[in-house]
Amino acid sequence: MKAPGRIFTVLVWTALLAVLFFVLRDEMDTEELKKNRYWLAKTSSGDQYPIVFGGDSRVFRGLSPAVFSSNFNDIPAYNYAYWANGYGKDYLEGLYARLDSSAAFRMIVLGVSPHSLTKKTARSLHYQYELKRAKGNVRRLMAASRLEEFFAPYRVLELFDRALGRSAPHNIRIIYHDDGWVETWWLRPDTTRAERSYSTLFKDDPVDEEVVSAFLSCVSGWTKEGIHVVGYRPPASFAIRAFEEGMGEFSEAELVARFEEAGGIWIDVAPWDYLTYDGSHLEHESARRLSGDLARAISERLGKGSY
Repeated sequence: MKAPGRIFTVLVWTALLAVLFFVLRDEMDTEELKKNRYWLAKTSSGDQYPIVFGGDSRVFRGLSPAVFSSNFNDIPAYNYAYWANGYGKDYLEGLYARLDSSAAFRMIVLGVSPHSLTKKTARSLHYQYELKRAKGNVRRLMAASRLEEFFAPYRVLELFDRALGRSAPHNIRIIYHDDGWVETWWLRPDTTRAERSYSTLFKDDPVDEEVVSAFLSCVSGWTKEGIHVVGYRPPASFAIRAFEEGMGEFSEAELVARFEEAGGIWIDVAPWDYLTYDGSHLEHESARRLSGDLARAISERLGKGSY
């Protein structure tokens, strides 16, 4: 082949690969990059909503604001939960700041897992980390994230796999939603997986009375402002619940009584009605179902015409 012909062939293949890359680039976005943008957007945004969800990973994986709102008169909602998160002062203030103060109807929905009421989680280390990471550097970090995404190293074989519709070989599937929900499922669920960490999770760090009291004081303050405060215990396997109530020293009945005394509304959630992928976190279809069920249960408790 003459030199001009070889050059033309190279140019054609280069153009085809470039088109293939740009067409598939969004689908090829690595989980790390998606996760990075998700947390930056969640933490740096100043957007406010009439309804906000608070809690830990069971909440950001377990509640879809879109599904909830569609069953709650289409009132906008946002999921402001974080990893291994507790109900300490800083996080509660941050959660409150995301509530639309001008809205006629305001509601905070709290997923209260026993782990969110310990001394360690009350420090909200992941929340604090994301605040520091984003503070004063939001534009730079978001731009860096997009640049990193653009130049992410993609394998040619992986490009063709995607083009042919082949699935990635890993077990985990995650979709990061703009409303704060992290839709998650495993191709091969292991409902005993979380038991390994929970067997030592509450060692020297059970549910703490000081944290609980401060949390309930905040709930009381919010309700006195006319904010509807709703609590529920996110579903988990019976083995995980046993760790929470044993080593974690958690009494749901006692917390519910005190929560309602503080003016909150408690919604009982039957854990056996929903499926987890690891024993602790809801798989995506159960998360959707819980979101709708919770919205309808709250609506029934509040009564029609109250929102």
